[in-house]
Amino acid sequence: FIAGLVFFPFLNFIGIFVVFALGADDVFVAVDKWKNARHELPHGTTEQVAALALPDAAYAMLLTSTTTAAAFFATAICPVGPIVCFAVFCG
Repeated sequence: FIAGLVFFPFLNFIGIFVVFALGADDVFVAVDKWKNARHELPHGTTEQVAALALPDAAYAMLLTSTTTAAAFFATAICPVGPIVCFAVFCG
């Protein structure tokens, strides 16, 4: 009995790998934005580079995470019960 669900399939535990994948994707985006900002401000301080890179990175991470969640929620129309639970759980 988790979150009001009587049926909690084992497939949902694969969701931890989805979380790791999303985290890795966000790290790649943040590092790429940081490198681009470092090229634009080669002699800038860490605070200046962060002020340039992090707003863009935050927007990109929000966009990628939102589209991933939308894809999972769209999968919820599947007629197979465990797939629906996994889609809603990970979305």
